[in-house]
Amino acid sequence: MKRSTMLDRYQRFVGEDLLERIYHAAEPLSGLRILHVNTTAQGGGVAELLHALIPVMDELGINNTWQVIPLDDTSNLFTAHLVDLLQGIEHGNIAQEDQHVFLDTLHRIALKSGIDHKQADIYFIHDFQLAPLATFFSQLRPALWMCHVDTANPDPGGKDYIEQFLDAYSVCVFNTPLSIFKDLPQEKTHVITPTIDPFSEKNRFITPAKGLQMLARCGIDTTRPLITQVSRFGNWKNPWQVLDVYRLVKQELPSVQVALVGAMEAADDIKAMEILKDIQGMAGDDPDIHLLYDPAVIKHPQVNAFQRYSSVILQRSTREGFGLTATEAMWKYQPVIGTSVTGLRTQIIDRQNGYIADDTETCAKYTLKLIQDRELWQKLGKRAHERVKDNYLLPMMILQYLGALAKAQGESEEPLLVRGA
Repeated sequence: MKRSTMLDRYQRFVGEDLLERIYHAAEPLSGLRILHVNTTAQGGGVAELLHALIPVMDELGINNTWQVIPLDDTSNLFTAHLVDLLQGIEHGNIAQEDQHVFLDTLHRIALKSGIDHKQADIYFIHDFQLAPLATFFSQLRPALWMCHVDTANPDPGGKDYIEQFLDAYSVCVFNTPLSIFKDLPQEKTHVITPTIDPFSEKNRFITPAKGLQMLARCGIDTTRPLITQVSRFGNWKNPWQVLDVYRLVKQELPSVQVALVGAMEAADDIKAMEILKDIQGMAGDDPDIHLLYDPAVIKHPQVNAFQRYSSVILQRSTREGFGLTATEAMWKYQPVIGTSVTGLRTQIIDRQNGYIADDTETCAKYTLKLIQDRELWQKLGKRAHERVKDNYLLPMMILQYLGALAKAQGESEEPLLVRGA
Protein backbone atom coordinates (compact mmCIF):
# COMPACT_ATOMS: atom_id res chain seq x y z
CA MET A 1 0.00 0.00 0.00
CA LYS A 2 1.44 3.35 -1.08
CA ARG A 3 1.78 6.06 1.52
CA SER A 4 2.11 9.79 1.01
CA THR A 5 4.83 11.70 2.81
CA MET A 6 2.67 14.81 2.49
CA LEU A 7 -0.26 13.11 4.23
CA ASP A 8 1.87 11.39 6.85
CA ARG A 9 2.81 14.84 8.17
CA TYR A 10 -0.81 15.14 9.34
CA GLN A 11 -0.67 12.15 11.66
CA ARG A 12 -0.22 14.34 14.74
CA PHE A 13 -3.36 16.29 13.79
CA VAL A 14 -5.74 13.63 12.43
CA GLY A 15 -4.41 10.31 13.73
CA GLU A 16 -3.31 7.14 11.96
CA ASP A 17 -6.85 5.73 11.58
CA LEU A 18 -7.89 8.42 9.11
CA LEU A 19 -4.67 8.02 7.16
CA GLU A 20 -5.22 4.25 6.94
CA ARG A 21 -8.74 4.86 5.59
CA ILE A 22 -7.27 7.11 2.90
CA TYR A 23 -4.62 4.62 1.86
CA HIS A 24 -7.18 1.80 1.77
CA ALA A 25 -9.52 3.91 -0.41
CA ALA A 26 -6.69 4.95 -2.75
CA GLU A 27 -5.33 1.48 -3.41
CA PRO A 28 -7.98 0.29 -5.93
CA LEU A 29 -7.80 3.66 -7.72
CA SER A 30 -4.06 3.48 -8.34
CA GLY A 31 -3.15 4.16 -11.97
CA LEU A 32 -6.26 6.16 -12.78
CA ARG A 33 -5.84 9.30 -14.88
CA ILE A 34 -7.96 12.23 -13.71
CA LEU A 35 -8.20 15.48 -15.68
CA HIS A 36 -9.36 18.54 -13.74
CA VAL A 37 -10.73 21.49 -15.70
CA ASN A 38 -11.47 24.97 -14.36
CA THR A 39 -11.27 28.62 -15.43
CA THR A 40 -8.25 30.05 -13.62
CA ALA A 41 -4.90 28.80 -12.35
CA GLN A 42 -4.54 31.40 -9.59
CA GLY A 43 -6.91 33.04 -7.15
CA GLY A 44 -10.01 31.62 -5.54
CA GLY A 45 -10.87 28.39 -3.80
CA VAL A 46 -10.82 26.07 -6.82
CA ALA A 47 -7.21 26.80 -7.69
CA GLU A 48 -6.16 26.44 -4.05
CA LEU A 49 -7.98 23.11 -3.81
CA LEU A 50 -6.22 21.74 -6.88
CA HIS A 51 -2.79 23.02 -5.85
CA ALA A 52 -3.21 21.09 -2.58
CA LEU A 53 -4.83 17.97 -4.04
CA ILE A 54 -2.72 17.09 -7.05
CA PRO A 55 0.69 16.54 -5.37
CA VAL A 56 -0.88 14.17 -2.82
CA MET A 57 -2.65 12.21 -5.55
CA ASP A 58 0.63 11.85 -7.41
CA GLU A 59 2.20 10.29 -4.32
CA LEU A 60 -0.71 7.84 -4.09
CA GLY A 61 -0.23 6.72 -7.69
CA ILE A 62 -3.35 8.45 -9.03
CA ASN A 63 -2.40 10.69 -11.94
CA ASN A 64 -4.19 14.04 -11.67
CA THR A 65 -3.61 16.68 -14.33
CA TRP A 66 -5.13 20.13 -14.65
CA GLN A 67 -6.27 22.19 -17.59
CA VAL A 68 -7.42 25.81 -17.46
CA ILE A 69 -10.05 27.10 -19.89
CA PRO A 70 -9.94 30.90 -19.47
CA LEU A 71 -13.07 32.80 -20.40
CA ASP A 72 -13.17 36.11 -22.25
CA ASP A 73 -14.60 39.34 -20.85
CA THR A 74 -18.00 38.90 -22.51
CA SER A 75 -18.34 35.41 -21.05
CA ASN A 76 -17.31 36.70 -17.64
CA LEU A 77 -20.15 39.22 -17.72
CA PHE A 78 -22.58 36.38 -18.40
CA THR A 79 -21.17 34.21 -15.63
CA ALA A 80 -21.19 37.10 -13.14
CA HIS A 81 -24.95 37.30 -13.66
CA LEU A 82 -25.26 33.51 -13.49
CA VAL A 83 -23.46 33.18 -10.15
CA ASP A 84 -25.73 35.83 -8.64
CA LEU A 85 -28.74 33.79 -9.80
CA LEU A 86 -27.27 30.56 -8.44
CA GLN A 87 -26.64 32.19 -5.07
CA GLY A 88 -30.10 33.76 -4.99
CA ILE A 89 -28.76 37.31 -5.06
CA GLU A 90 -30.54 38.16 -8.32
CA HIS A 91 -33.81 36.84 -9.71
CA GLY A 92 -35.16 36.14 -13.17
CA ASN A 93 -34.43 34.04 -16.21
CA ILE A 94 -31.38 34.10 -18.46
CA ALA A 95 -32.24 35.40 -21.91
CA GLN A 96 -32.04 32.70 -24.58
CA GLU A 97 -29.88 34.89 -26.79
CA ASP A 98 -27.42 35.47 -23.94
CA GLN A 99 -27.27 31.72 -23.35
CA HIS A 100 -26.59 31.01 -27.02
CA VAL A 101 -23.82 33.62 -27.22
CA PHE A 102 -22.14 32.29 -24.08
CA LEU A 103 -22.44 28.63 -25.06
CA ASP A 104 -21.09 29.29 -28.55
CA THR A 105 -18.16 31.21 -27.07
CA LEU A 106 -17.45 28.55 -24.45
CA HIS A 107 -17.54 25.82 -27.09
CA ARG A 108 -15.08 27.74 -29.25
CA ILE A 109 -12.70 28.46 -26.36
CA ALA A 110 -12.88 24.84 -25.20
CA LEU A 111 -12.08 23.54 -28.69
CA LYS A 112 -9.15 25.92 -28.93
CA SER A 113 -7.84 24.55 -25.62
CA GLY A 114 -7.79 21.03 -27.06
CA ILE A 115 -10.00 19.63 -24.31
CA ASP A 116 -11.72 17.33 -26.82
CA HIS A 117 -8.43 15.49 -27.39
CA LYS A 118 -7.40 15.09 -23.76
CA GLN A 119 -7.22 11.47 -22.61
CA ALA A 120 -8.26 10.54 -19.08
CA ASP A 121 -10.16 7.87 -17.19
CA ILE A 122 -12.28 10.40 -15.27
CA TYR A 123 -12.94 14.06 -16.06
CA PHE A 124 -13.51 16.43 -13.14
CA ILE A 125 -15.13 19.68 -14.23
CA HIS A 126 -15.01 22.56 -11.74
CA ASP A 127 -16.89 25.85 -11.74
CA PHE A 128 -20.51 26.52 -12.65
CA GLN A 129 -19.26 28.27 -15.81
CA LEU A 130 -17.95 25.02 -17.27
CA ALA A 131 -20.96 22.79 -16.55
CA PRO A 132 -21.81 22.54 -20.30
CA LEU A 133 -18.48 20.84 -21.17
CA ALA A 134 -19.61 17.23 -20.69
CA THR A 135 -22.64 17.94 -22.88
CA PHE A 136 -20.47 19.52 -25.58
CA PHE A 137 -17.98 16.66 -25.67
CA SER A 138 -19.38 13.17 -25.15
CA GLN A 139 -15.84 11.78 -24.91
CA LEU A 140 -15.44 13.50 -21.52
CA ARG A 141 -16.96 10.55 -19.68
CA PRO A 142 -17.28 9.53 -16.96
CA ALA A 143 -17.37 13.08 -15.67
CA LEU A 144 -17.89 14.72 -12.31
CA TRP A 145 -19.02 18.31 -11.90
CA MET A 146 -18.28 20.29 -8.77
CA CYS A 147 -20.16 23.42 -7.76
CA HIS A 148 -18.09 25.66 -5.50
CA VAL A 149 -20.65 28.43 -4.82
CA ASP A 150 -23.51 28.74 -2.33
CA THR A 151 -26.51 27.09 -4.00
CA ALA A 152 -28.57 26.49 -0.86
CA ASN A 153 -31.26 28.91 -2.10
CA PRO A 154 -30.75 29.36 -5.84
CA ASP A 155 -33.01 31.39 -8.07
CA PRO A 156 -34.93 28.98 -10.34
CA GLY A 157 -33.60 30.75 -13.44
CA GLY A 158 -29.98 29.97 -12.58
CA LYS A 159 -30.71 26.48 -11.27
CA ASP A 160 -32.71 25.51 -14.38
CA TYR A 161 -29.90 26.71 -16.61
CA ILE A 162 -27.31 24.55 -14.81
CA GLU A 163 -29.51 21.48 -14.46
CA GLN A 164 -29.98 21.16 -18.21
CA PHE A 165 -26.33 20.05 -18.38
CA LEU A 166 -26.17 17.71 -15.38
CA ASP A 167 -27.45 14.54 -17.04
CA ALA A 168 -24.02 14.25 -18.66
CA TYR A 169 -22.34 13.84 -15.26
CA SER A 170 -22.03 10.63 -13.27
CA VAL A 171 -21.63 12.56 -10.02
CA CYS A 172 -22.49 16.13 -9.01
CA VAL A 173 -20.32 17.37 -6.16
CA PHE A 174 -21.17 20.17 -3.73
CA ASN A 175 -19.12 21.58 -0.88
CA THR A 176 -21.77 21.33 1.85
CA PRO A 177 -24.87 19.14 2.17
CA LEU A 178 -26.96 22.32 2.35
CA SER A 179 -25.90 23.35 -1.17
CA ILE A 180 -27.06 20.17 -2.97
CA PHE A 181 -29.78 20.76 -5.56
CA LYS A 182 -32.80 19.17 -3.90
CA ASP A 183 -34.22 17.46 -6.98
CA LEU A 184 -31.01 15.61 -7.89
CA PRO A 185 -31.06 11.87 -7.15
CA GLN A 186 -29.22 11.22 -3.90
CA GLU A 187 -27.06 8.52 -5.47
CA LYS A 188 -25.77 11.07 -7.98
CA THR A 189 -24.65 13.63 -5.39
CA HIS A 190 -21.53 13.82 -3.26
CA VAL A 191 -19.98 16.28 -0.82
CA ILE A 192 -16.34 17.34 -0.83
CA THR A 193 -15.70 19.84 1.93
CA PRO A 194 -12.92 22.31 1.18
CA THR A 195 -10.03 22.10 3.60
CA ILE A 196 -6.79 23.87 4.39
CA ASP A 197 -3.15 22.86 4.41
CA PRO A 198 -1.61 23.97 7.74
CA PHE A 199 1.89 23.48 6.33
CA SER A 200 1.36 25.97 3.49
CA GLU A 201 2.87 29.43 3.44
CA LYS A 202 -0.53 30.94 4.15
CA ASN A 203 -1.25 28.81 7.20
CA ARG A 204 2.02 27.80 8.86
CA PHE A 205 2.94 29.43 12.16
CA ILE A 206 4.72 32.77 12.06
CA THR A 207 6.04 34.48 15.17
CA PRO A 208 4.34 37.57 16.57
CA ALA A 209 7.46 39.62 15.84
CA LYS A 210 7.48 38.63 12.18
CA GLY A 211 3.71 38.85 11.76
CA LEU A 212 3.41 42.27 13.34
CA GLN A 213 6.34 43.49 11.27
CA MET A 214 4.47 42.50 8.10
CA LEU A 215 1.35 44.31 9.30
CA ALA A 216 3.40 47.42 10.03
CA ARG A 217 4.84 47.35 6.51
CA CYS A 218 1.26 47.40 5.23
CA GLY A 219 0.61 50.61 7.14
CA ILE A 220 -1.01 49.14 10.25
CA ASP A 221 -0.31 50.64 13.67
CA THR A 222 0.31 47.40 15.56
CA THR A 223 -0.14 49.10 18.95
CA ARG A 224 -3.85 49.64 18.26
CA PRO A 225 -6.78 47.22 17.74
CA LEU A 226 -7.35 45.96 14.19
CA ILE A 227 -10.52 44.56 12.60
CA THR A 228 -9.85 42.58 9.41
CA GLN A 229 -11.77 40.87 6.67
CA VAL A 230 -9.81 38.77 4.18
CA SER A 231 -11.76 38.21 0.97
CA ARG A 232 -12.04 39.14 -2.65
CA PHE A 233 -13.64 42.46 -3.44
CA GLY A 234 -16.89 40.80 -4.50
CA ASN A 235 -20.54 41.75 -4.14
CA TRP A 236 -21.42 38.86 -1.86
CA LYS A 237 -18.35 39.37 0.35
CA ASN A 238 -20.08 42.52 1.63
CA PRO A 239 -17.09 44.79 2.33
CA TRP A 240 -19.52 47.68 2.83
CA GLN A 241 -20.81 46.17 6.07
CA VAL A 242 -17.26 45.73 7.34
CA LEU A 243 -16.80 49.50 7.16
CA ASP A 244 -20.20 50.06 8.79
CA VAL A 245 -19.21 47.76 11.66
CA TYR A 246 -15.86 49.52 12.00
CA ARG A 247 -17.55 52.93 12.27
CA LEU A 248 -19.92 51.72 14.98
CA VAL A 249 -17.04 50.21 16.96
CA LYS A 250 -14.99 53.38 16.50
CA GLN A 251 -17.67 55.38 18.29
CA GLU A 252 -16.88 53.34 21.42
CA LEU A 253 -13.21 52.68 20.70
CA PRO A 254 -11.65 55.55 18.72
CA SER A 255 -8.27 53.81 18.38
CA VAL A 256 -9.63 50.95 16.27
CA GLN A 257 -8.45 50.35 12.67
CA VAL A 258 -9.89 48.21 9.89
CA ALA A 259 -8.28 46.33 6.99
CA LEU A 260 -9.94 44.87 3.92
CA VAL A 261 -7.42 42.41 2.53
CA GLY A 262 -8.00 40.88 -0.89
CA ALA A 263 -5.34 40.62 -3.58
CA MET A 264 -6.80 41.00 -7.07
CA GLU A 265 -5.31 37.96 -8.73
CA ALA A 266 -8.27 35.95 -10.00
CA ALA A 267 -8.60 36.55 -13.72
CA ASP A 268 -12.32 35.76 -13.68
CA ASP A 269 -13.25 38.41 -11.07
CA ILE A 270 -14.17 41.31 -13.31
CA LYS A 271 -16.39 43.16 -10.81
CA ALA A 272 -13.62 43.58 -8.26
CA MET A 273 -12.27 46.92 -9.49
CA GLU A 274 -15.72 48.47 -9.62
CA ILE A 275 -16.42 47.35 -6.05
CA LEU A 276 -13.01 48.55 -4.87
CA LYS A 277 -13.68 52.01 -6.29
CA ASP A 278 -17.00 52.09 -4.46
CA ILE A 279 -15.33 51.10 -1.20
CA GLN A 280 -12.60 53.71 -1.72
CA GLY A 281 -15.32 56.33 -2.03
CA MET A 282 -16.99 55.05 1.13
CA ALA A 283 -13.67 55.09 3.00
CA GLY A 284 -12.92 58.67 2.04
CA ASP A 285 -9.78 60.04 3.64
CA ASP A 286 -10.02 58.04 6.89
CA PRO A 287 -6.40 57.02 7.63
CA ASP A 288 -7.56 54.09 9.78
CA ILE A 289 -9.23 52.32 6.85
CA HIS A 290 -6.70 50.15 5.01
CA LEU A 291 -7.64 48.73 1.60
CA LEU A 292 -5.01 46.18 0.62
CA TYR A 293 -5.43 44.66 -2.82
CA ASP A 294 -2.10 44.82 -4.68
CA PRO A 295 -0.95 41.22 -5.32
CA ALA A 296 2.65 42.47 -5.35
CA VAL A 297 2.16 43.43 -1.69
CA ILE A 298 -0.51 41.05 -0.41
CA LYS A 299 0.92 37.58 -0.77
CA HIS A 300 0.30 34.46 1.31
CA PRO A 301 2.62 35.49 4.18
CA GLN A 302 0.82 38.82 4.53
CA VAL A 303 -2.60 37.12 4.52
CA ASN A 304 -1.29 34.77 7.19
CA ALA A 305 -0.14 37.70 9.31
CA PHE A 306 -3.45 39.55 9.06
CA GLN A 307 -5.48 36.45 9.90
CA ARG A 308 -3.21 35.51 12.79
CA TYR A 309 -2.49 38.86 14.41
CA SER A 310 -5.57 41.00 13.84
CA SER A 311 -7.64 41.70 16.95
CA VAL A 312 -10.87 40.44 15.36
CA ILE A 313 -11.65 38.68 12.08
CA LEU A 314 -14.93 39.33 10.28
CA GLN A 315 -16.50 37.44 7.40
CA ARG A 316 -19.60 39.39 6.41
CA SER A 317 -20.54 37.41 3.30
CA THR A 318 -24.10 37.51 2.02
CA ARG A 319 -23.42 34.25 0.15
CA GLU A 320 -20.61 31.80 0.77
CA GLY A 321 -20.18 28.35 -0.74
CA PHE A 322 -17.82 27.43 2.08
CA GLY A 323 -15.50 30.26 3.09
CA LEU A 324 -11.93 29.02 3.38
CA THR A 325 -10.76 32.42 4.60
CA ALA A 326 -12.85 31.78 7.71
CA THR A 327 -11.37 28.27 8.03
CA GLU A 328 -7.86 29.69 7.77
CA ALA A 329 -8.51 32.26 10.49
CA MET A 330 -10.14 29.67 12.76
CA TRP A 331 -7.08 27.46 12.41
CA LYS A 332 -5.05 30.44 13.65
CA TYR A 333 -7.12 30.56 16.86
CA GLN A 334 -9.41 33.34 15.67
CA PRO A 335 -13.12 33.27 16.60
CA VAL A 336 -14.67 34.57 13.37
CA ILE A 337 -17.75 36.78 13.40
CA GLY A 338 -19.63 35.44 10.39
CA THR A 339 -23.11 35.51 8.95
CA SER A 340 -25.78 32.82 8.59
CA VAL A 341 -24.82 32.00 5.00
CA THR A 342 -24.39 28.34 4.11
CA GLY A 343 -20.62 27.94 4.27
CA LEU A 344 -20.09 29.97 7.44
CA ARG A 345 -22.83 28.37 9.52
CA THR A 346 -21.37 25.02 8.49
CA GLN A 347 -18.13 25.96 10.25
CA ILE A 348 -19.00 28.46 12.96
CA ILE A 349 -20.99 27.27 15.97
CA ASP A 350 -22.56 30.44 17.34
CA ARG A 351 -21.13 31.52 20.70
CA GLN A 352 -19.06 28.33 20.90
CA ASN A 353 -16.20 28.99 18.48
CA GLY A 354 -17.25 32.34 17.02
CA TYR A 355 -20.40 34.30 16.33
CA ILE A 356 -23.15 34.29 13.73
CA ALA A 357 -24.65 37.76 13.30
CA ASP A 358 -26.27 39.11 10.16
CA ASP A 359 -27.05 42.69 11.17
CA THR A 360 -24.47 45.43 11.53
CA GLU A 361 -25.28 46.40 15.10
CA THR A 362 -24.99 42.88 16.51
CA CYS A 363 -21.76 42.28 14.63
CA ALA A 364 -20.35 45.54 16.02
CA LYS A 365 -21.38 44.49 19.54
CA TYR A 366 -19.55 41.16 19.23
CA THR A 367 -16.53 42.84 17.65
CA LEU A 368 -16.19 45.26 20.54
CA LYS A 369 -16.72 42.42 23.02
CA LEU A 370 -13.89 40.35 21.54
CA ILE A 371 -11.53 43.32 21.41
CA GLN A 372 -12.19 44.16 25.06
CA ASP A 373 -12.42 40.63 26.50
CA ARG A 374 -9.29 38.83 25.33
CA GLU A 375 -9.90 35.90 27.67
CA LEU A 376 -13.19 35.20 25.85
CA TRP A 377 -11.45 35.74 22.50
CA GLN A 378 -8.82 33.17 23.48
CA LYS A 379 -11.38 30.61 24.69
CA LEU A 380 -13.50 30.81 21.53
CA GLY A 381 -10.39 30.87 19.37
CA LYS A 382 -9.11 27.61 20.85
CA ARG A 383 -12.44 25.94 20.04
CA ALA A 384 -12.30 27.36 16.51
CA HIS A 385 -8.87 25.79 16.03
CA GLU A 386 -10.15 22.42 17.26
CA ARG A 387 -13.13 22.59 14.90
CA VAL A 388 -10.78 22.96 11.94
CA LYS A 389 -8.40 20.28 13.22
CA ASP A 390 -11.24 17.76 13.51
CA ASN A 391 -12.99 18.49 10.21
CA TYR A 392 -11.28 20.81 7.76
CA LEU A 393 -7.69 19.69 7.24
CA LEU A 394 -6.52 18.31 3.89
CA PRO A 395 -6.73 14.55 4.70
CA MET A 396 -10.51 14.75 5.19
CA MET A 397 -10.93 16.32 1.75
CA ILE A 398 -8.65 13.68 0.23
CA LEU A 399 -10.84 10.89 1.63
CA GLN A 400 -14.00 12.57 0.31
CA TYR A 401 -12.36 13.09 -3.08
CA LEU A 402 -11.41 9.41 -3.32
CA GLY A 403 -15.01 8.57 -2.48
CA ALA A 404 -16.20 10.72 -5.39
CA LEU A 405 -13.85 8.93 -7.78
CA ALA A 406 -15.09 5.56 -6.54
CA LYS A 407 -18.68 6.69 -7.01
CA ALA A 408 -17.92 7.83 -10.57
CA GLN A 409 -16.70 4.30 -11.24
CA GLY A 410 -19.85 2.83 -9.77
CA GLU A 411 -18.22 1.66 -6.56
CA SER A 412 -19.42 2.37 -3.04
CA GLU A 413 -17.75 4.91 -0.81
CA GLU A 414 -17.77 5.10 2.97
CA PRO A 415 -19.88 7.78 4.66
CA LEU A 416 -18.15 10.69 6.35
CA LEU A 417 -19.48 12.61 9.32
CA VAL A 418 -18.46 16.10 10.37
CA ARG A 419 -17.34 15.93 13.97
CA GLY A 420 -18.51 18.42 16.55
CA ALA A 421 -21.57 19.58 14.58
